[in-house]
Amino acid sequence: MENSFLWRSKPYLSVALTHFSVDVLNSSRTLLIAVLALSLGLSNSQVALVALLYNVGNALTQPLFGWLADRYGARWLVVGGIGWMILFYGAAALAGDWAALAALTVAGIGSGAFHPPGTMVASQASATRRTQATAYFFMAGQMGLFFGPVFAGTLLQIWERPGVIVLPLLALVVFLLDWRWLPATSRSAAAAHTPHNLPRARAASGGYVAGLLLVIVACMNTVSLSILTFAPKLFTEIGYQSGYVGWLTGMYMLGSAVGGIVGGALADRWGGKWPIMLGMGAGLLPVFLFVPGAGVMRLVWLLLAGFFVGMPHSVLVIQVQSMLPGRQALASGLTLGVMFFSGSVGSYVVGLLADQAGLGVTLQRTAFLLAIAFVAALFFPARQRLAETVEAAAD
Repeated sequence: MENSFLWRSKPYLSVALTHFSVDVLNSSRTLLIAVLALSLGLSNSQVALVALLYNVGNALTQPLFGWLADRYGARWLVVGGIGWMILFYGAAALAGDWAALAALTVAGIGSGAFHPPGTMVASQASATRRTQATAYFFMAGQMGLFFGPVFAGTLLQIWERPGVIVLPLLALVVFLLDWRWLPATSRSAAAAHTPHNLPRARAASGGYVAGLLLVIVACMNTVSLSILTFAPKLFTEIGYQSGYVGWLTGMYMLGSAVGGIVGGALADRWGGKWPIMLGMGAGLLPVFLFVPGAGVMRLVWLLLAGFFVGMPHSVLVIQVQSMLPGRQALASGLTLGVMFFSGSVGSYVVGLLADQAGLGVTLQRTAFLLAIAFVAALFFPARQRLAETVEAAAD
């Protein structure tokens, strides 16, 4: 019943549709860069640098945008974020090669503007199933990440790069819905009722949990962004057509969308530790095997890799929100910013290593980062300790 209520809420539906559109554009970028890399003769490390600059613009701005959303509301940041991306992805479709590359690099700021306020609106939609509500919001984005490469690959194959202009034009519909459906609220609803001076024991416990979260987030997102950045380049260099490469990349994100929902449901029932452990432990094998896989099995391994690696995504965001009650947009911005930034730096290192050891081998070795994340998850607090930590913040 409550899940159906989510989709009848216009603000929730608005940010979910916007998340889908934002991530359709985000994921089309990887195929556009793969095409531009061949045209401009870019190396793996240069492709990684472009991805790093894009995601740094996305990541480092998110805490600032989160603070602004808590203070002034979500509407202008959501509308402005999708509008910014429409503008620069339109330029990336129609401009010359170097100008298109520059447009793709700065487009990430729009994604950074959208994510913290969008996550805040989504997590406030349900008082009793916050993790699932947030997971459905992230599922909308991950479905965008699934369809983005499929759409972009098909458009590139038929009309080459100018055909991708279809995607930002379609996003204009969501831009108009945001303008109509999002209320002009002043700040996070909980911010005015939240204490800001927390006990030292709370801070110490929070620091311990934050350190574990940082390790898990960095390892998880290095794997994800490396696959999304370099798998299209690897398969394009092998000689696969853009349409097939789009489906390969999309299968990873389809698995991630389903995994995020399953992880959110498990976290609401048993606590955040268990979906994190399951995702990191079970994801190791499919991440290691998708590169040498062939035919249908490569699709299966990518689907499973996305499912398990994506399982902890919404869980991690909710954990940080619980540590910063009343500052939900700021907490979302910090978490997503760290996710994008750590993954970007990690994938840049992967690009540097790939120029030395080979791209396929290096992508396989990223699986061992999930083993590190799994060990960190072993020391993560169980549900009861997390509940006590959140309760201490409200005392």
